[in-house]
Amino acid sequence: MRYKNMIMITLGALALSLSIAGLASTVTVDGVKKAGEYTGSSSGTESLEWWNGHHSIYGKDIYTDKTDNNLYWEISGSGTNYSLNLFVEVPTYARRMIWEDGCYSTGAGCTLDQDYLNAYQEGTHHAEANMSYETQTGSEFFELKNNDLSIAKIEWQEEDGNGTTDNFTWATSREYLLSEGICTTLLCEQYDMTSSLELIWLGLRSEQAALDLMNSTTDMELHLSDEAEGLPPVSEVPIPAAAFMFAPALLGFMGLRRRAKNSVA
Repeated sequence: MRYKNMIMITLGALALSLSIAGLASTVTVDGVKKAGEYTGSSSGTESLEWWNGHHSIYGKDIYTDKTDNNLYWEISGSGTNYSLNLFVEVPTYARRMIWEDGCYSTGAGCTLDQDYLNAYQEGTHHAEANMSYETQTGSEFFELKNNDLSIAKIEWQEEDGNGTTDNFTWATSREYLLSEGICTTLLCEQYDMTSSLELIWLGLRSEQAALDLMNSTTDMELHLSDEAEGLPPVSEVPIPAAAFMFAPALLGFMGLRRRAKNSVA
């Protein structure tokens, strides 16, 4: 399947934009895709297959009623200095950003809406869904792939501490929710916000090299410990006409950088 409507990430207090690298772009790496972003002169949407690789009804081999999901991209730059921006979001019917410290989906004392707790209970592979922050965000990851080979793997609770020094940076919607004060690590009720990622590769030597890098992505894998099943899609957030996407530890990324550099050598 492929990604539809995705959200991206904040680098703590460091709201990165391509202007830092001297490149004009509509995109800011802040964990969320806003109206007007990913609409530059060289931009588009790529539909890619996706699945949840962890005890999921959306698993690669068992999810037969698949729907498309979008990968948004934008290329910016000139001369021998280009960037590639990507945005991807977990489909809203597969996962909400929701947690509450000490709350179990079948237990008493939770303040979260019971309808959503029931949805997580139906989607868990455990006896009951532990809704604490550490559980709901601790083992999740997003991975871009090229025919099952890893391009970039991002762990949900990790943060990009390198900025642009390695010509690659990223942020997640988890970071966005926390940095904007929408959620705390003790409680999050953002049913209408999905899990999403935003990524930028800098220092590519040509627009064609950026296109080659973007086109090398053939599918996306999500890993969620618990998922909200049976919930209807929600309206796009955080503002009208915006779409959102998703992505954690950069295992496999060095191979991607080497391939990108070789393609522009």
